[in-house]
Formats: sequence, structure tokens, C-alpha cells
Amino acid sequence: MVRTKKPDTSATIDGLTVVSIAVVAYILQNVLHEAVGHGGGCLLVGGEPSALSTAYFDWDSQGVSVDARRWVAAAGTLVNLLVGLFCWWCFRRSRSASGATRYFLWLSMATNLLTATGYPLFSGALSVGDWVTVVEGLKPVWVWRGVLICTGLLFYWFAAVSALRELATVIGRDKLERLRVALKLTVLPYLAGSVIATIGAVLNPISPILIVTSAAAAFGGTSALAWMAQLLKDEKFPPPDAVSEIAIPRNWGWLGAALVLALLHIFVLGPSVQF
Repeated sequence: MVRTKKPDTSATIDGLTVVSIAVVAYILQNVLHEAVGHGGGCLLVGGEPSALSTAYFDWDSQGVSVDARRWVAAAGTLVNLLVGLFCWWCFRRSRSASGATRYFLWLSMATNLLTATGYPLFSGALSVGDWVTVVEGLKPVWVWRGVLICTGLLFYWFAAVSALRELATVIGRDKLERLRVALKLTVLPYLAGSVIATIGAVLNPISPILIVTSAAAAFGGTSALAWMAQLLKDEKFPPPDAVSEIAIPRNWGWLGAALVLALLHIFVLGPSVQF
């Protein structure tokens, strides 16, 4: 009998490049949330921005209505949601792009959608974060917290399953091999991105508590990346009809971009930019 060894698809995926793409995706997701979301919302309602950091956006809300403050608080999540949906659309139309580009689009889709859907759950369960401000003053409190938790759980699960189904289109058909590839493309970036997000808050000038909340937002908000690949073992997640095998070779461009963004993230945005 002649046995043919199946090719190891995961060997065509460079771990260092995956980590670099994760660093870029997580940092951009955070900047979009704080600067474009909260910062843009602040400008739209006529507020005065005062400071931007990796862990917070500060602004002068004096003279601004309660509804305007709620809008600014929700704007970070809304921007992540819109960006996540846009990256989803781009990923589905990027079949001719390189493996690294397609993976960046998928990971940006996943991190933005998971952050957007997880934030209401986070705020409702722990009574901290942006969505506490969004529902502040609404009665009864327990009902609104329950709404945040239930809607957060529902949409977070939808985001996680949707992201996994898209990933399943680029990891081949072999049952064991697709699981190995999926783990490499989910758990590794989850750890790398969450660590860089946490380190980015270390130099914040406000409080060490912001380091904890940043870690909770990163590790908790995108935690589906740590477990979603295990769902591939379930018969409910068979390989889709159209399947390819992604290749992500060593790419020095992504490594350089990750290094530059990480330095800016930690040493420029970390201590905060004052306006």
C-alpha cells in the first residue's frame, strides 16, 4: 500500500505575519472606536475634544444635551459596526487579492463586529463603559441593563458565527487540517492583538484602572476568536461549497507596518494627545 501524506496547509501560513496583521487590525479598530467614533461624534454635536488616548476619548460636554452625550458614547460602537460590515463586504469581493490582504479584511471584520456587539453586553453586565452612558437616566435600570445583556449576547453570537463561516471558505476541506489552520488564524491574533491593546494603555495619564478596562475590552470583546474554531468540530459547520486554501507567506511590509503602528500606539497615543 502506498500512503500519500497530505500537505500541511498551516505551513504556508507564517505566524509572524499573522501576528503583524493582528497588531495592525487591533490598533486600527481601537483608533476607529476612539478617534473616528467618539471624536467624530463629539465634533458633530458641537463638543470640544480635549484628549485622545488608546484607552479613552475626553471632551467638554458642558452645554451639550443628554441625547448628544448618549450619541457620542454610542458613536464608537456604531463606527466599529459600520467598519466591520464594510470589511465583510470587501472580504467577499476580494477573491483575487493576496492571502495576507484577505486575512486582514477578515480579521478587521471579526474584531470590529465582535467589539461592536460585545460592548453593550460588557456594559450591561459590569455597569462600566460607553453603553452605561447611553442608557444613563433611563428607568427602570435593571430592564435597560437586561436589554443590553440580551441584545449583546444575541448579536455577539451572530457576529462570531458569521465570522467563522467566512473563515471556513479559505481553510480547505480536510477536517483536521482546517481546524489547525483556523486555530492559527484565530487564537494567535487574539493573543497578539489583545496584548498590544493592553500595553497601549500602560502609559495613560489617568489611572491604572484604564489598563484593566483596556485589557477587559480587548481580551473580553474579541474573546470569540479564542473559541470559535472549536465549532468546526460540530457537524453543523461543514465546509461550504466554495472553498480555497489561504496562503500567508512572510511579508516584511506587514511586519514593518505593525512595528510602526505599535510604537505610535504605545508611545504617542498611549500617554494621550492633548487638544
